[in-house]
Amino acid sequence: MADYYKILHIGHDAGLDDVKKAYRKLAYEYHPDVSQMPDARERFIELNEAYVYLLNKIKLELELKRYKSMAYEETAQGIIDTWIATERERIRSRAGRHANMRFRNFKKTKVYRTTEILNNSLNIGTLLLGIFVFFGPVFGTWRQWIINPKMIDLTYIISSLIVVMVGILMTSYSVYKIIQVIKENRRW
Repeated sequence: MADYYKILHIGHDAGLDDVKKAYRKLAYEYHPDVSQMPDARERFIELNEAYVYLLNKIKLELELKRYKSMAYEETAQGIIDTWIATERERIRSRAGRHANMRFRNFKKTKVYRTTEILNNSLNIGTLLLGIFVFFGPVFGTWRQWIINPKMIDLTYIISSLIVVMVGILMTSYSVYKIIQVIKENRRW
């Protein structure tokens, strides 16, 4: 059996979000419609197989942890073994269908869209947080200036400037990532 963690370039302690993030990055790299590698189709199938397998494995393990006290260890292992065998076949079949699709159509699949939604939500959240971090000290300094200008000294101004710079960096980075997503979507 292939080392699915190695295929996705993640550690064995990776969580659901790590698996999704790694898959999204590699799906673009290995999709036969995009990649120039001669073995791109097979790599793409392995990638999809690894993604869905690990996603479902992690979910199953979380479920089994919840019910472990109710089931004997052998029963739980039997459930896992049966699940592994059936899941591998189902995943490989779906990965083969995805590999035969044009990348434009593959991007519309639930597998790809789920990772895209997660990535876009993270970018938008970072943008909003960056804006808040930027405007918070500006508003706070202005408010402090009105209430008690004697409180504003060099240390206060420097610490506010540092926080504003962090806000600018966060906002700039998230805008850059959002622009990259828009360019990628226009490309396909």
